[in-house]
Amino acid sequence: MAQNQFKLLGTRRFLPLFITQVLAVFSDNLYKNALIVLLVFRMTEEEANTLINIATSLYILPYFLFSASAGQLADKIDKSKLIRIYKLAEIGIGLVGIVALFTRHYALSLAVIFCYGTYAALFSAAKFSLIPQQLNRDELLGGNALIQMGSFIGTLAGTIVGTLLVGFTHPGQHGLTFIAIILICVALSGYLASCAIPKAPAPSPKLHINWNPVAHAMRVMYSAWQIPSVFYSILAISWFWLITTAYLAQIPNFTRDVLGGSEEVITLLLCSLTVGTALGSLLCNWLSRGRIEPGLIPLGAIGITCTGMALGFHSSHFHTLTNADLTQFLNSRGSFLILLYIALFGVFGGIFTVPLYAMIQDRSSAEIRAQIIAISNMLNSLFIVAATLLSITFLDIFQISIPKYFVIIALLNLVVVSLIFAKLPEFIMRVLLLLPARTLYRVNFKGLDQIPNEGPALIVSNHISFLDPVILADIVERYVRFVAHPAIFKSRLLRCILHMSDAIPIGLDLDDPNSRERTYKAIEESLENGELLCIFPEGKISKDGELQPFLKDIEEILRRKSVPVIPIALHGADAQAENTAQQPKKKRKRRLFPEVLVIAGQPVESINTDSQSLQKQMRDLKKNKENN
Repeated sequence: MAQNQFKLLGTRRFLPLFITQVLAVFSDNLYKNALIVLLVFRMTEEEANTLINIATSLYILPYFLFSASAGQLADKIDKSKLIRIYKLAEIGIGLVGIVALFTRHYALSLAVIFCYGTYAALFSAAKFSLIPQQLNRDELLGGNALIQMGSFIGTLAGTIVGTLLVGFTHPGQHGLTFIAIILICVALSGYLASCAIPKAPAPSPKLHINWNPVAHAMRVMYSAWQIPSVFYSILAISWFWLITTAYLAQIPNFTRDVLGGSEEVITLLLCSLTVGTALGSLLCNWLSRGRIEPGLIPLGAIGITCTGMALGFHSSHFHTLTNADLTQFLNSRGSFLILLYIALFGVFGGIFTVPLYAMIQDRSSAEIRAQIIAISNMLNSLFIVAATLLSITFLDIFQISIPKYFVIIALLNLVVVSLIFAKLPEFIMRVLLLLPARTLYRVNFKGLDQIPNEGPALIVSNHISFLDPVILADIVERYVRFVAHPAIFKSRLLRCILHMSDAIPIGLDLDDPNSRERTYKAIEESLENGELLCIFPEGKISKDGELQPFLKDIEEILRRKSVPVIPIALHGADAQAENTAQQPKKKRKRRLFPEVLVIAGQPVESINTDSQSLQKQMRDLKKNKENN
């Protein structure tokens, strides 16, 4: 069952980092938006647009320049120490920024924006690589969800406070003074919070830093490419930032030109998006039972496409108002659907991104984890720039309306994520397994931490129902490749699913004399590639729930390669078989939502065990359950 993720806020392992993160996002958004509003109201439209574009570019540029170095520093030096250094630097940046605002020295203000971007790039690599170092694996998803929620709340709060306070900067008003006080207090509070972060020893203290960002980025991306789930998760996150930027950047123009709303309506739409994203992030922990669940990613992707298209189609028929305030907009027909679609876009965005970040953290090697996260940040920035170019292409060159643009981006999202999922079938297979596994059975499990997080391994399980593979694939966090009986491939539907999951058809019962050797070779190659295999050694479903004799060829499979073998005993679904097998058909009763218990035993090396030993282990697991 999923742990209560909010309990992490009561631990020193997480709370100081959470506070540090929220305050950091709040402060740089406060300054950035205060400066942008000042530029809008103190300069001509042409001058303001130029400086705003420069400010946005200067904030993103450090991710290209310094992300590679940020990742190396986070892997080489204690992350808690690094974060404290960064927070001290933030205090200095804030002081210079205050001077720039009071003197209206816009060149210096732009330099401060660049410094805030540099600070964000450095802090991001240390922050995201610190999470898996401080939290347990079963806390990883919940921790990421809270961090994502805090980031969006900090962003929204900084945006609103900065925008509102700049409205009180006319002669005799003290808006700038309040901004200065808040910036310094927040920076100091962030530093104090960072001092409470526990030590996080460097995983690679002897790392030689490569100051060439391009060469280092290519080397780290190649390392990520060696782990497909990490590589394609990085691409998926970067794509998410592209489509989010594509929508988010058009909110002001969308509000003014399509909805006919005022600045208050812009703030309301941003609040809806932020609340939705925070809610979606928190929902991940409940939907996945606290585990890192790739099956949520396609659900999030489909939701983003559906809500993006709905927003585009609905807004195209919205009756445009005239500088409507908040009340006028809310009283207009269709306004609540606009807010609902934007909020749901955020919900599905949170469901999409949180598991991706957790997968990168979990499946990356600890020695280069921060470097991979930093390169991911660099790629995110590149895709954000691409979103700007995409907007210019469709809106300015092709003169497409914003609602149609929203629909095009939503459809483009479906195409891109489908290509990513095609490269990594694990995402699709997990979502196909979620529905039957979560609706037909109530599954509990224990001992699954016996399954190694990486590297080759073989699961050996008893077989009591047709949905055993579905249950195991759902509860085991790693991607499981099954060794399936050839009879199952006769069903078109099952054959399609098995091909998508890259199942190995076991050839032990076929007439072809070469089928056995092909099966052995396929299993051996899969284990050499570091995959997790699952086999049901009985070769068929047990009719009475008792463990049946193992196939004789299991000995050959165990002998071929030395890997950990994890025996698993399934309980519960076989109870129905035992009850119904001995009863007349008229008296047979089917239990709705039967409870299934899955127990994993101690791993053993394949070359040090045999069929009889595995059968004994599995019988002991079944007896232990019955005795309890």
